[in-house]
Amino acid sequence: MRITINIFELSLGSAAIVISYNRVYGGYIGKLISKGLVPGTAFVVLDFSVAQGGAQIMLQDKILTLSKPEANALCIETMTESD
Repeated sequence: MRITINIFELSLGSAAIVISYNRVYGGYIGKLISKGLVPGTAFVVLDFSVAQGGAQIMLQDKILTLSKPEANALCIETMTESD
């Protein structure tokens, strides 16, 4: 069983990977998929000082700003040096 965490538990510059989605925020799954945040997607946390408590992350080819509910809808795990 994988242990997933919330994006807000990470520190700036941390690398993580999307594992799944939180069912409580199910209405945001389509928006996340359209932004390219599907399971298996790696990203780096850039900023948490986005308006209304959101987060800014960097994918391989783009920077995304997530609202707080979108960020909370992600189930993620941190990446280690070996990943």
